[in-house]
Amino acid sequence: MSTGGQLYVFEGANACGKTTLAHKLVNSLRESGIDAEYFAFPGQTAGSLGRHVWQIHKDPLSLGIQSINPTGLQLLHIAAHIDAIEQTILPALRANTTVVLDRFWWSTWVYGITSGVRKSSLKTMLSIEAECWSGILPDVLFLIERKSPLDSDVVRNWHDVVAEYSHLAQEEQQKYPICTIANENTVDMALSQVRRHLRKN
Repeated sequence: MSTGGQLYVFEGANACGKTTLAHKLVNSLRESGIDAEYFAFPGQTAGSLGRHVWQIHKDPLSLGIQSINPTGLQLLHIAAHIDAIEQTILPALRANTTVVLDRFWWSTWVYGITSGVRKSSLKTMLSIEAECWSGILPDVLFLIERKSPLDSDVVRNWHDVVAEYSHLAQEEQQKYPICTIANENTVDMALSQVRRHLRKN
């Protein structure tokens, strides 16, 4: 399936700076006269399924949920992904809008694996999401890396998550362009790396 808009994805472990970079890229593209929109998985748009899943993930007790199984949690994320893909992302791409997406199915895989979800379960979940994408792949996926998190309040297995992202990038690199960005200095320096890569392509 062909679409008019470009799809740029930002991935990486929590507190690597990817969300800030994604917003910065959207602003930069708009300043260049490109129609660009920011979307995130699971999303925080008021009234959306993604917003509810985000709240369940971040603060389940606020909704009266005492605990949630890691497999069930990732399945909720897949549901939020599919809802966003069908309702907002695909329509934007079809309208020739450049989509900058904060997280992809990679996060479901990485955080699922590092929390003990069976690979077979994750593959089944992700096969459903893949159908919704209708064969659309990122024009570029930016994997944002750091030696240490920007925020101390992150998961204890942060380095395991980083390693799993790196491993997944090696597996996916033949399917679509993947650019690793070392976000160790200023945001503007990292953004210049992103823009430089886009100019090459």
